[in-house]
Amino acid sequence: MLAGPALPPEWHGLTHWINARLRAPVDVIAPPDRIEGRIPATLADLAQALDRGSVTCLAILGGDPVATAPADLDLARRIARARFSVHAGLHGDETAGATHWHLPLTHELESWSDLRATDGTVSLVQPLLRPLYDGRSLHEILPLFTGRSATSGYALVRETWRERGGADFEGWWRRCLHDGVVADSAAPIVDPGEPRLPALPEIRQAGGLTVELRPDPCLWDGRFANNAWLQECPKPISKQVWGNALALSRAEARRRGLEAGDVVRASAGGRSIEVPVIVESGVAEGVGVLTLGYGRERAGAIGNGNGIGANAYGLVTQASPWLVTSVDLAKSDRTETILRTQNYVEIEGETKKLFRQIDLAALASAEPKGIGADQPSLLDPWKGDADGHAWAMVIDTDACIGCNACVVACQSENNVPVVGPEEIARGRMMHWLRVDIYDEGSPEAPRAGFQPVPCMHCEHAPCEPVCPVAASVHDGEGLNLQVYNRCVGTRFCEANCPYKVRRFNFFGYADGQPYANLGAESVKAQRNPNVTVRARGVMEKCTYCIQRIATERQAAERDGREMGPVVTACQSACPTRAIRFGDLAKPGNAIAELRKDSRHYALMEELNTRPRTTYLANLRSPNPDLKEDRA
Repeated sequence: MLAGPALPPEWHGLTHWINARLRAPVDVIAPPDRIEGRIPATLADLAQALDRGSVTCLAILGGDPVATAPADLDLARRIARARFSVHAGLHGDETAGATHWHLPLTHELESWSDLRATDGTVSLVQPLLRPLYDGRSLHEILPLFTGRSATSGYALVRETWRERGGADFEGWWRRCLHDGVVADSAAPIVDPGEPRLPALPEIRQAGGLTVELRPDPCLWDGRFANNAWLQECPKPISKQVWGNALALSRAEARRRGLEAGDVVRASAGGRSIEVPVIVESGVAEGVGVLTLGYGRERAGAIGNGNGIGANAYGLVTQASPWLVTSVDLAKSDRTETILRTQNYVEIEGETKKLFRQIDLAALASAEPKGIGADQPSLLDPWKGDADGHAWAMVIDTDACIGCNACVVACQSENNVPVVGPEEIARGRMMHWLRVDIYDEGSPEAPRAGFQPVPCMHCEHAPCEPVCPVAASVHDGEGLNLQVYNRCVGTRFCEANCPYKVRRFNFFGYADGQPYANLGAESVKAQRNPNVTVRARGVMEKCTYCIQRIATERQAAERDGREMGPVVTACQSACPTRAIRFGDLAKPGNAIAELRKDSRHYALMEELNTRPRTTYLANLRSPNPDLKEDRA
């Protein structure tokens, strides 16, 4: 069992006691932040020192506590009491505005460093590129406060670990850089003894609404608010972008007379914020859920205020950083449009057809489903792959957790532009890959699953015969491709695609008409030189990362060998390995075996589009003793 961070210590103690009874394989480790005798102080200790006037020099390195600290600390006011204050960070954020000086940091990818994982394991960090601007790393700034002369981050990191490296330091250093971690550096496992059943506090029903505050799945605590990719990345459940909202259950919203988009004033402990409401399945009655990280005032050109979400930190207190009780909701006379990349649609019986689910008990008798080749078609029969390759993808919906890593990886690899909130409001999203969510349960007891949907690369592609200029074509390896310099923007292909995976450049989002500051030279340097930047009036879509296929083909021709495996961007980013890609024409390729799996199915196989992208069904293990599973 795991205890959530919002629960008080007594409930963590109860969880520990239950795990001991279950003999769960849980190791208890020494706190990594207290290794080598360090005992970190708290923000409350700093606030008290500032009140006493005992802080002569305050250096805030890399954080933004003015934006993220509990509201009752009022750090912005207290920082002004320090005789001298300096902030070092990537942006001139809220904390930078409250200090006397701001120092520009180099990015983590531009500097040498070291770090510890949650289990205490040490990693050595190597820079990926030279610094783009004249900044310094935290390691290079800290020695300056001690009067030491300027030293490179590389030398400082080596100096820190020289004693650990021993006599053959150079060999140890190179081995650690190669492995990525320092061996045997994890926090030691401790024996906490036999746990005692703690005395649990009396549970009192709080009046009003209880609001759970969570890190945002895209912006986390707000540190990524100036990242346009993450602002436009859909949240896994609500699919909301460019903002946050107070999530309520359908029954709770109905009881309070609220609808999606209604703006409410949420008040607790003498503090209040205004936030729009969103109706979401899976939220308990009497509870609301609000994510942190929005409503920033000094995030940068992308994430600054301007209506981009509500600042949930306005409700955070030292006593209750994750749960805010006795929240009063008052409906205002305003409404806001909840920007989503997909809307919530209810179609009777369609979920079972579009999103295959198999109970674990029935798996042994399940049969793989085909790609609809037995269905009639008006298109010419498929002639095969003339070039000797047949690229295909299989996605395991049971492994997919809806994290959107594949969406952002595709955007990075293929120069997919950001369009901004105004275009999203018009339904003009540009992601080549989306993650659909299907819910076969009820709003009170959801049975949801995720289904990534890239281009299907149909063998009988409906988008091809309707293009008047043959811009949508098939190549000899089974790829459905878009010839950008032929496209005249009729959008017939988009209308004829049953999977709705084609995107149209209504403006030159990446070619002269960028959103906000995304046309800056440093942003242009981020683009993949192996992928064409599309112009206004051109249709685009997933290509199975054809540039990676071409790179492997060229390498194989150069080395006089057969082509090896090709890994697409979405596949390489997937943390659960839910996406597999390979060559159906290559004997023994794993992708062909996956198509024989009893869970295999194709999306809308009845259309006989013969998709090259297919799926493995989602597995369920219902408990007959639970009424939700019986239903």
